[in-house]
Amino acid sequence: MTENENVLQNEVQPAPAPEPAKPSKGKQIGAAIKEWLRKRTVALKRATHNIPFVFTVIVSMLWLIWLFTFSKSVYLTSAATWTGMAVFANTMLSILIVPLFLSAFPKRKKPNIVFIVLIFVFMVAIALCDVLYYIQQSNYLANQDIKFLENNPCLNQSLTLAIVHIVLIGVAALLLAFLPLYKKLILKINTKKVVEDNALTEEIDTSEEEQTI
Repeated sequence: MTENENVLQNEVQPAPAPEPAKPSKGKQIGAAIKEWLRKRTVALKRATHNIPFVFTVIVSMLWLIWLFTFSKSVYLTSAATWTGMAVFANTMLSILIVPLFLSAFPKRKKPNIVFIVLIFVFMVAIALCDVLYYIQQSNYLANQDIKFLENNPCLNQSLTLAIVHIVLIGVAALLLAFLPLYKKLILKINTKKVVEDNALTEEIDTSEEEQTI
């Protein structure tokens, strides 16, 4: 090879590859939201029982918030039979059902059937306490003066809240009862992560993460 050819070869350099265009802020935000949803779905696959658990915790918190209304109603109608006991039992069951739920679904272990049955027993007992309170309070208020009810709106409010609480407990029981059904549907959701870089496309399989489900 002559000296001129060597010089010409050194002067001619390949053009640098163009840098990939940076995605816009909108695409970056959309990708971040999509990745967050993917991670939450993977976490939900690992612990699908968190759906009825969180709902039950919310119902228990609502009962504790409504407890002032029920307590005031019981105080104003102390002559009514069993209403105070029903509210007390309902409060204790609403608190105890939370640790019972945690014991029923230990982390990385199979669900404890005995505790799951106890959860259903607690839910039935809570609903029965609400029914007992509603019946006893309704019978007592039926014989009271209208002015007494108008001056104490918490009495009728407590009856409405008792019905709402029964409905919410029923929904919580259904969420727990149908857990195996919708868990299968959630497991079918595709949570594989796709990474694209120019002509390179790599699919990251998260099945190993989900083997512990």
